[in-house]
Amino acid sequence: EKENTTTTTKIAQKEVRLYFDPATQFAFRSAVKNGIDKMISQIESRTIYKVFQEQLSGDDTKIAFDTEGLIAYKEIVPTQGDKEILPNSTQHNVPAWTLFAIFFIIVPLSINMVKEKNQGTFVRLRTNPVSYATVLGGKTLVYLCVCLIQFALMLLVGVYLLPTLGLPQLEVSGRLPILFVVALFAGLAAVGLGLLLGTIAKTPEQSAPFGATFVVILAAMGGVWVPVFLMPRFMQHLSNLSPMNWGLNAFYDVFLRNVGFGGVLPEILLLLLFFVITTGISIIYNERQNAV
Repeated sequence: EKENTTTTTKIAQKEVRLYFDPATQFAFRSAVKNGIDKMISQIESRTIYKVFQEQLSGDDTKIAFDTEGLIAYKEIVPTQGDKEILPNSTQHNVPAWTLFAIFFIIVPLSINMVKEKNQGTFVRLRTNPVSYATVLGGKTLVYLCVCLIQFALMLLVGVYLLPTLGLPQLEVSGRLPILFVVALFAGLAAVGLGLLLGTIAKTPEQSAPFGATFVVILAAMGGVWVPVFLMPRFMQHLSNLSPMNWGLNAFYDVFLRNVGFGGVLPEILLLLLFFVITTGISIIYNERQNAV
């Protein structure tokens, strides 16, 4: 009998060095590493199959192993006719900056309310046989109309101006009713926050800087400047507290997921609840301040 001797050869491990710019996003680094890992795994698998083939095949028989992957992936994207619908920068920028503009309504609204108190106009309003809720309702209606006008102008920018700058055109056909519904409730949330700030603040110097700073904080938290998925895990959870994030997700549902009114209902209810809470606090605070 012939003894089978096995010779083990130790192969030195090879090293793949990756050089990244320090400013490179973590998500991009992970994508590159995963791609290289997949490629190395395929090379290792083919090498192992080749060794098996050499050991098992005889002089007259040759066993071939299929080293191709058993599973293939195919990405399915929404289509309109024969054209694929892919997300673009316009679908993020227009809703994001629209929400930023809408929520900045709290600055002029709160300043106006503070001036009314300092100039005595608010005292004259209190002499009318109406409740404070009615006064806030009138302000809500006026500033909500301003928010909707801002939204309409931003849609015109996305449809007509941005394409002239080389950016994709904003597609709004068939979506205008639900887009205005989302903008309506986002405007309510912004106006509610402005009413609360205008009720609590004593001077314009208090309301203006705080309102502007608070809007910037909400925008940073809500994904207006940087998409939420690029944020650290802690900031991703914290972004759920920003009403701008609720409005932005609702716009994403309409533009990217083509959902109907039922799809944006959770975000709309959150925006409405935010308006009810902030307005309710304003009314309660005013009644306690003016209680005799």
